[in-house]
Amino acid sequence: MNSVIDKAFKGGRKKYISFVGKTAFWVGKTRSKQCFSKSSLKEAVKFLIESCYFTVGNLLVRQTIGIPMGIDPAPFWANLYLHWYEDRFMSELISRDKVKAITFNGNFRFIDDLLNINGGNGFLEIWREIYPDNLELKLEHLGNKATFLDLEIEVVDGKFKFKLYDKRDSFNFYIERMPHLDSNIPPFTFYRSVFSEFLRIARCSSDINSFISTAHTFFNRMKNQGGNIRQILGLLEKIKTRYPDVLGKYRMDLNRIKSRIRSGN
Repeated sequence: MNSVIDKAFKGGRKKYISFVGKTAFWVGKTRSKQCFSKSSLKEAVKFLIESCYFTVGNLLVRQTIGIPMGIDPAPFWANLYLHWYEDRFMSELISRDKVKAITFNGNFRFIDDLLNINGGNGFLEIWREIYPDNLELKLEHLGNKATFLDLEIEVVDGKFKFKLYDKRDSFNFYIERMPHLDSNIPPFTFYRSVFSEFLRIARCSSDINSFISTAHTFFNRMKNQGGNIRQILGLLEKIKTRYPDVLGKYRMDLNRIKSRIRSGN
């Protein structure tokens, strides 16, 4: 983390970074208590990492291995920690082999989830050169199909095909999801949630069959949780009006889409 902070302060003329609300900017002089120099920012990060205490009954313990989970900066620390190794590797690789460096253009990472698209076996061959030995990587998918975050991605006839992925669908027991109409929320909130989820499904589905498959399951869930069939399907009309390109990409009549969502075919 100290090296990341050194990199952030490198090259600039202003020696302080100031935080106001959710905004950060460089300044030449200290303005408030939320203004940090390079050294004071390092001290603040060190304090947060090393001063993480928990109580278990009457026992007070301090975490000494890893970063404290659950506190606000933890995801950003994890991201910056991995970035430091990746940036160091890529900077060195670009300087000696630009052609090979380009093959990693299809690499994506969200905190600790990695996706390597169109990279062949290049990443498998060099990942040990990037990350430290104490960092364990697990290969979950290899080939033309994989899941990454909330997407299931597959290569079909040389093209990427994707749809929503939720690992809870693979569980052998029922999981409560989305609101019930007979709960204490207003009906408006219930149907607004349905609207948002239909929109998310459509945006994350590359083709009509993937959309229908996921939307049909969702439709049945919300119907069983008290939703009116006509009102649920009517939300698709609002999506078409407000976001015409989202459903328009399927090139199918809206009534036909509604019918297929109801039947699942």
